[in-house]
Amino acid sequence: MNELPALYYDGTSARPQTVRVLVFDNHLEIYSEDAAAPPQSFAFSALHHNQINHIHYIYLDPKGLQYLEATSTDALATLLKAITNRQAGWGQKLMKQKLPVLLLVALVLSAALYLLLVNLVPFMGTKLIGTEQEVILGSKVKEVMLQEAALAGASVDTAGTAQLQAFADQLKLSKQYNIRLTLLNSNIVNAFALPGGEVVVFSGIIKKMDSPEALAALLAHESTHINERHSLKSLLRNAANSIVISVVFGDVTGISGAVVANANSINGLRYSRSLETEADEKGMRLLVENGIDVKGMLQLMKTLKAEGDIPEQLSFLSSHPLTSKRIKNAAQYQKKQAQKVGKRKDLELLFYKLKQQVNS
Repeated sequence: MNELPALYYDGTSARPQTVRVLVFDNHLEIYSEDAAAPPQSFAFSALHHNQINHIHYIYLDPKGLQYLEATSTDALATLLKAITNRQAGWGQKLMKQKLPVLLLVALVLSAALYLLLVNLVPFMGTKLIGTEQEVILGSKVKEVMLQEAALAGASVDTAGTAQLQAFADQLKLSKQYNIRLTLLNSNIVNAFALPGGEVVVFSGIIKKMDSPEALAALLAHESTHINERHSLKSLLRNAANSIVISVVFGDVTGISGAVVANANSINGLRYSRSLETEADEKGMRLLVENGIDVKGMLQLMKTLKAEGDIPEQLSFLSSHPLTSKRIKNAAQYQKKQAQKVGKRKDLELLFYKLKQQVNS
């Protein structure tokens, strides 16, 4: 127990009283100069401390009307400051920090919240967006991307689209989505899948292929991105910044527009290595289910890998990074299957008609 002098403001008079303060284990007692006046007791949990320059104020009640005043040189100030700091919650301790510290904490918390929301958007989006909504979204995104492609000189090849769709219709590519193909007349070596079943293929990549198996592998790979909703997740991740802003400002109707507006780059859909590996493996499963030699996936990969002179922004590899490991995995998968499959005459006929169309 410690007995120390201090100035006490009782909340009714502007003039302080000189009092004695006795500090116990969990409370303090104040004794006035009037020996007849009873002591006042205050629990440590109710105390709050503030310091202005070298003056310390120990507030005794929630409204701050009753308080003790002491200077930094007083033993009471040091003791009660330690007690109130120990009793204070993390929020009170934080608010006592200097402005630069508070700004740094605010910055760190804002960054953490932003990262949480940006990563939460794709996860929550795939839970909230149903198949019908996804199909509508994919169609809107395709319209925007075709407009951009047209500005770059790429046009829809109507006859080629019909032939490419006829080829895809011979395959069972999805149980959930109706896979819809669009062929763009362009030397760009690229293809991409959009949410809800849309697949856009540039004639440049068809020109590089030598077999119907390779085309089937491309369509199986892109269809897997659709079946596993990789395309939807990628678009949501690209648009996450705008979506977060729309949510923050309560513009829920702007979320769909944010997704479409942020999909206006034909190279905007990029997948992680794990998603590309998944698309390869499940794409090869689709080939097996369709009675097509999985070597088509290996042929496709090796053909694209050899095209090293294609500018990155025009290449399938820019949005579908092709690693040596992916080629090795495809080769290993082919060996494990040990398929005995014959040629699909229907696919061969459609493939060579398509090749004639894109080369004409």
